[in-house]
Amino acid sequence: MKRVEKMAYMGEMAARMAHEIKNPLASLAGSIQLLREDIKYDPYHDKLMQIALRETDRLSELVGDFLLFARPQACKIERIDLRENIFEVLELFEKNSESSSRITISSNMATGIWIDIDPVHFRQVLWNILLNSAEAIEHEGRIDIRLYESRNNTAILEIEDNGCGIPEEVLKMIFDPFFTTKAQGTGLGLSIVHSILETYGYLLSVESTVSSGSVFTLKVNQAAPPQAAG
Repeated sequence: MKRVEKMAYMGEMAARMAHEIKNPLASLAGSIQLLREDIKYDPYHDKLMQIALRETDRLSELVGDFLLFARPQACKIERIDLRENIFEVLELFEKNSESSSRITISSNMATGIWIDIDPVHFRQVLWNILLNSAEAIEHEGRIDIRLYESRNNTAILEIEDNGCGIPEEVLKMIFDPFFTTKAQGTGLGLSIVHSILETYGYLLSVESTVSSGSVFTLKVNQAAPPQAAG
């Protein structure tokens, strides 16, 4: 109940923030970009403008994340092959993640599991969990992906890492907005994951042991394959 009340309040505040912050940020970024193109080049001034552009982009991204947390509306729900979509995200993660070169990813996934979800939302959920697991591994390590069917027409997706683990007192707060133990973190990554999954009625739980690692468990409702639907 507390989480629902918090989300309702944050949703109202997010709508005002979108208008009051994103539009001025876009104007600032555009004005700075025009200045870079019009004034005579000076290395010192150009460096300052690059910093300003970088920080406006960062603020805009933060506001966008906050809006997604507060109002994660399902815009384009599709029936997707879960295994296939997981492989697509893993392929991108292994190519584009800075930490992927030191982490071995293995998978053991059942076939023929379909769910209803916005594919963009699913990719964001899995990417954020993978990124969280990768950041928990200080040096070399592994992430294991498991997908299998469960009771009552549900399916289970497990993402396990052998990272530093999460202390018990921290574990209870990891889905709270703006809570983070990372120096550069915003505290919205796992909050967005939890908020998106709640939109679809899917459940996410975490088990963790300090110095051993963590397991994120996603429980979803299965849907009929497209050819059998209707």
